[in-house]
Amino acid sequence: MKALKKIAIVILIIPIMLLLVSFLLPSRYEVTRTVSMKAPADAVFAEISTLKTWTNWTAWTKAKYPDMEVSFAGPDSGTGATYSWDGKSTGQGTLVITKSEPGKRIDYDLSFQQGKFKSTGTITIAPAGEAVNVTWSNTGELGSNPINRYFGLMMDRMMGPDFAEGLRNLKEKVEKPRM
Repeated sequence: MKALKKIAIVILIIPIMLLLVSFLLPSRYEVTRTVSMKAPADAVFAEISTLKTWTNWTAWTKAKYPDMEVSFAGPDSGTGATYSWDGKSTGQGTLVITKSEPGKRIDYDLSFQQGKFKSTGTITIAPAGEAVNVTWSNTGELGSNPINRYFGLMMDRMMGPDFAEGLRNLKEKVEKPRM
């Protein structure tokens, strides 16, 4: 009987401890990757500011997610350009460019599940000698929900490889000689 009582106490203490620890975890996350590209800033900017080209270089393609349906709205590029997707394997999401500085950067708002999960991001282009450094960052608030805070600990491992893959694909595309 004493053993059962000890087990019950441990079973009650573990969730309480996990809850208390969650309040010590960060309330926001940030994922950042950078790749150097030997290409003109304008060539890189043309790719990142035109959302219809993202399907050619990001990690999130129809080839990888055949059930994903993609749509675009707003202008073809720059502020207001909108990229939406929906699929069983990808879920529903929308990316909207909120700021566009030709040759330098784009800022975007990203939402999943009809706005239930939101984040902001940037892709910047910085001169680096004869190359440019392209940095892709995404930041999100996790709030006080304990599950979200634990989930936030995994965001870099979940999103980072996709950012790195996308930047490698972008590098390959913009470094190809033009005919």
